[in-house]
Amino acid sequence: MLEDIVRKGRLLDVYGPLLTERQHRCMELYFFMDLSLAEIGEELHISRQGVYDMLHRAGNALEEYERRLHLLERIDTLRTGLSEAVSLLEQGDAVQIEKAKHILHHLDI
Repeated sequence: MLEDIVRKGRLLDVYGPLLTERQHRCMELYFFMDLSLAEIGEELHISRQGVYDMLHRAGNALEEYERRLHLLERIDTLRTGLSEAVSLLEQGDAVQIEKAKHILHHLDI
């Protein structure tokens, strides 16, 4: 459950501008401001069920964007590769530096 919330928040960071303004606001209120469905409903002047439906549709849209574009996956790959390369470079010997160069070369930045 927590992993899903974190994932949706990360997807919102990447693909949020592709949502409608209302969907984006709803997701922000829920995931970043931690408001309840009722509180969001009051803010957006819709029912609690309307908030639930909007969150569900917006979440599905974010997942579909990721399925098609793979930007979050790409970010994670880059972050992992860069972290590994930095760790190798900090060790400082010639073998580790060559390994770091290899990793950086294959990251396709």
